[in-house]
Amino acid sequence: PGDMLRLSFFWLFPIINSSCPDGFDLFRDGQCRGKYMTMDLWWDESQKTVISKCKEINGLPIIIHSQEEQDYWTSKEPVWIAIGLECNLDTNKWEWADGSPIDYKPPDYDTALDQDCKAGCSWSARARNDWWFGCDHHNYTGADIWCTTQLEQPVPSADGCDGFADDSEDGVCYQIGESAENWQGAQMICQQFGTKVASIHNDQENAFIRRLAMSNGAANGVFLGAMPSGKGNDYSWIDGTDWDYDHFNPGFPQSALGDCLAMDTSKTDGYWINMSCSSQLPVACVREQKPVVEPFCATGPWKQEELITSPGFPFSANTSCDYFLTVEVGKKVEAVIELEANSCCDFLEIYDGQVGGALIANLTGVVCSKAVKTTTSNTMRVNWQPNGGVNVRGLAMSFRGVLR
Repeated sequence: PGDMLRLSFFWLFPIINSSCPDGFDLFRDGQCRGKYMTMDLWWDESQKTVISKCKEINGLPIIIHSQEEQDYWTSKEPVWIAIGLECNLDTNKWEWADGSPIDYKPPDYDTALDQDCKAGCSWSARARNDWWFGCDHHNYTGADIWCTTQLEQPVPSADGCDGFADDSEDGVCYQIGESAENWQGAQMICQQFGTKVASIHNDQENAFIRRLAMSNGAANGVFLGAMPSGKGNDYSWIDGTDWDYDHFNPGFPQSALGDCLAMDTSKTDGYWINMSCSSQLPVACVREQKPVVEPFCATGPWKQEELITSPGFPFSANTSCDYFLTVEVGKKVEAVIELEANSCCDFLEIYDGQVGGALIANLTGVVCSKAVKTTTSNTMRVNWQPNGGVNVRGLAMSFRGVLR
């Protein structure tokens, strides 16, 4: 079932491929929390070691600013867990490894926290609601290294071509889809993301698509959006735009070779040739630039195998929305889900049928290509309920009808 979304999510790869490290919990405000590794270390060097190891994943050690965070972290280790307090040698005060001040202290903490700090010391949090302090303890011990990393929502691009390439002032955005099995598959790739197979109207557009194809590894050609017009060897663009430009290789088109149009990207000229529609090639897609608008919950109706996203995806995730996905009578609904949500607060509820149906799944955190299917109904209700949706991207999904 993951193949259904594979092509659609190809377009979103640059903006969704930045999530939590494997095994980490996406918990609150886009913060990923998890155990990075287990290793033996010297106690008096544990603070430096933990900070250094977390930097390997562009992360930070445990930093605690509230009782909620204290409870969360001490629930992870039964005895002690290293935290990221370090000595600022300029001020001789303890501070967190990210430079933030100490604005929370547990009920029972070592009073060394209120005194001038010194190097060679380490701190740990313990489940009995205290922070323990030690210096010059040269014992060697095994310890889990816990870290946090931070997600950030992407910022919409000024040109309205998010995830696509922009060719100056022509008002459209381009992308090269991965290889399609045939011409029909090429059209579907573009349709799944609300685009069309590209038409070309001048030398600049032709050169841009050729360069874009090469940069995406499409070195042997791409499908273009034209078919024979029915008048001799003439072609026409399937998007209905005027045939006001062509760039055929000398001697082409040749009627015996096939009806589909492709660009030969292997040469800098980017000449066009006609070929069999059963050829396997990547496809050039185009869409108009999209203005940035306030997120809103669209009402559908939703089409099978199209890409459906939560309002504002991937730039905002704080708008709730209900989706009713319906297929032919006699079939079940199968949806494939991609989700980035804070596990503390943001939830995706999936029901068998419409209002009053049984709960099939309640998802949160990072979910990748998860297939969910109704058991009795040809309708699935998908209810996105964020409580803040801070620094996460939200929901993307597709669906289809299946017999079982």
